[in-house]
Amino acid sequence: MKLTEKFLTEEFHIVNSSIIIQKFIEYENLILKWNSKVNLISRRATGIEDLILNSIFFISEFKFQNGSTICDIGTGGGFPGIPLSILFSQCQFTLVDSIRKKVTALSDIVNSLNLKNVVTVNTRAETLRRFDENFESFDFVISKAVSELKYLYKWSRDLVKPNGKILCIKGGDVTGELRELKKRYSGVRVKVIDFSFNQVYKIDDKKLLIIEPS
Repeated sequence: MKLTEKFLTEEFHIVNSSIIIQKFIEYENLILKWNSKVNLISRRATGIEDLILNSIFFISEFKFQNGSTICDIGTGGGFPGIPLSILFSQCQFTLVDSIRKKVTALSDIVNSLNLKNVVTVNTRAETLRRFDENFESFDFVISKAVSELKYLYKWSRDLVKPNGKILCIKGGDVTGELRELKKRYSGVRVKVIDFSFNQVYKIDDKKLLIIEPS
């Protein structure tokens, strides 16, 4: 986790990151252990440092306030939700995935890491919003390369509180997706933040799209 430690120091200016790094190392060990049984990440993967860096890079420009509630839809192996929950221990995270085996693994990982600010839910994103307790209950809904913007918006808009925001981590050219989103939902507002880091981190052409529901 040397790159992650370097990143936390140089980009986030965290002076003593040893506790955070230790949690990330424990997380990596648990992911690799479970990955032999459940496909949480690539079967060829020998580590998760790249996945962690591509989950947290955006907080150099966008941070969560203490007490914020965040829903991570399509979380898979816990990205970006678990790395963010380690960095923002005073926020509450709900990790959602439709595949039961993944959620079973994630629940064990969350318990093993003693992450008291994380709960896991096994359901589809489009189903989650139908439950009364989830309607307009989150400050933020976040996703990392799960689907097209028009679908992410459809699934997420009823989950965020009034004035809440939908955060989408994307790479590459999003022009077409933005056009389709605004065509289907004319009143939606989107802010795109582009990022550029030292190539050593391998965070290439990443963007954070901040969507405010109409």
